[in-house]
Amino acid sequence: MKQKKFAILSILFVLAVLLTSCIFDTDESALSSWLDDQGLPNSYQVQTLEIDGIVPVSAESYQNLAPRDAYSIVYLGRSANISHDMVLDFMFDTLLFAKLKDADVAKSSIDFRLNSQFYGAKNFPKDSFPIQESMNVTVSWRLTRGMGESFLRSIVDIEDSTWRDSLIYWENDGSADTSYEISIGKKDSVVSLTLPSALIDSLRKKVTYCRLQLRLSAPEAQHVLRFYGPESSYGPQFRMTTETDSLTRTVTPYRAAEILENKEDCLECPILHGGLYYDSLMVELPSEPILKKLAEFYGDEFPYNGGDKYDVRQAVVLAELTMFKDDSQGSNELGYPIQIVAGSFMDDADSVYHLNERYKLNKKLIDEKGHPNMVFYDGDSLSLQVTSGMRNFINKASDGRNFKFKMRMSLPVLSPKDSLYSDHIVVVDSAKKTTDTSYVFFNNFDLARYDFSESMKSPMRLKLWLASKRGDE
Repeated sequence: MKQKKFAILSILFVLAVLLTSCIFDTDESALSSWLDDQGLPNSYQVQTLEIDGIVPVSAESYQNLAPRDAYSIVYLGRSANISHDMVLDFMFDTLLFAKLKDADVAKSSIDFRLNSQFYGAKNFPKDSFPIQESMNVTVSWRLTRGMGESFLRSIVDIEDSTWRDSLIYWENDGSADTSYEISIGKKDSVVSLTLPSALIDSLRKKVTYCRLQLRLSAPEAQHVLRFYGPESSYGPQFRMTTETDSLTRTVTPYRAAEILENKEDCLECPILHGGLYYDSLMVELPSEPILKKLAEFYGDEFPYNGGDKYDVRQAVVLAELTMFKDDSQGSNELGYPIQIVAGSFMDDADSVYHLNERYKLNKKLIDEKGHPNMVFYDGDSLSLQVTSGMRNFINKASDGRNFKFKMRMSLPVLSPKDSLYSDHIVVVDSAKKTTDTSYVFFNNFDLARYDFSESMKSPMRLKLWLASKRGDE
């Protein structure tokens, strides 16, 4: 008996694919449905217009490198020219310090457990192991001592945001450089780093309550290691052992943060980083070539200057911008293609807000060649959809503005030719009564880097799908 397999998909999702794919295929009934869904009469037809030779006016990179919380995952090392320092906040009680003071010798280490959701993921590249390097780490610390519960409460009551802000102006009470031979295999789970003796000597000075803020920095490392953070049961453990009575005590950090630093040689270059919050590239295109081509297309002055009256010529059904790409100028840790997502600036009354563009699928093209909005993939061009932004721009272009949009890196793509565009597909084998999950995207961001310098110097092509009345109707 022939086995039958089928994918369990959302009905609404399938309908969305059917409606959006019609934009490219110009199916009459589907097109009418889509126009009706957009509030446009179905008596309109869709015409295309290509505008070549658009060279960006500017391209600026934006990064938020403020210290950020690291409760779930803590990072250490350097990747894609961004260094990742970790800061752990500990509190110790009097019992521990009494033992430390009396001990002839005390040793300390900090133990980290690798984040298995990343390294143990089904699609984590198997050839990435083993991870080996000699990692030079700077260990620095801040010590604060006090008496009684009031001291501990004063530390607990500090807001996390206030604490993270204080890390910007890091001044330490002690610092030491050390080197660790890191070797991680696929089955390894714990990395233990021995801490400098100078830190333990500082902790042994007085028998009091103590707060330790510990910073680890490895700005010249070859990798970024990802460990579980303090909110996990597998979080970091500060381990101290006294040789006098072989007492071992472990302390879990109260909180953790990550400090980022951009190590790029050119801070002004249009370089995009993946895996960072809000890292983006803002691109500005000149209005003149776009409006000139629209005026030629419609045969009269453009843009329309009729106040707030709606003009059908300005109904942009789809806008796709294609630019040159050179993957050799980038780097990605996992080796998978990465989608670039676009967002546009929209007018709302007296304000402007940023809107992520909704990606409409060209199923036939994706099945044959893969998604056109990916870097680290075949081809020398990158195509982004900027429909909402271009629709807004054309309606507002009479005020002399240029067109602006943002680019960001999304998740790595495991199935670059999958046009269902779901994060995963559950496949049911009714004959074997089994299920399997096929993932379309990797569930973690890649710490990637892409240099768009050449892309921003090269001419781009804008293709517009425009709704207009059919014939003389």
